[in-house]
Amino acid sequence: MHLMITALTTVALALLLVFLSAATIRMRIKYEASFGDAGQHGLTSAIRAHGNLTEYAPIGIILIGLLETYGANHLALAIVATAFVACRTLNAVGLFNPPGPPTATRSIGIVGTLLALTGMALWLLVLVHTPMPG
Repeated sequence: MHLMITALTTVALALLLVFLSAATIRMRIKYEASFGDAGQHGLTSAIRAHGNLTEYAPIGIILIGLLETYGANHLALAIVATAFVACRTLNAVGLFNPPGPPTATRSIGIVGTLLALTGMALWLLVLVHTPMPG
């Protein structure tokens, strides 16, 4: 069984992670901070954008993989997976803003992420309790 949706989602999130890692490294070099944030908001933002993706991406990928394995509708799953990646991207972009309240970009990103994770978890619960044909 090929897990194409899982694979493509993982590729997209891996590329986003590489981009966020490079941004964090660039800021560390700029502020000469090999550890911590050197009191620099820009570096704090980069660290959190990178860390936030590493916190949410694994469970998203696992849910997508399990849904695909359990025979979830491919079109619906592709839409949810795309939304998950888009929301993770919006959240990362939203973290690179000046200090202050969360921006709409970040808010949409995290609310969308939480909705996608909740939806996928409930969807998987239904599939696990539904007899598989054959």
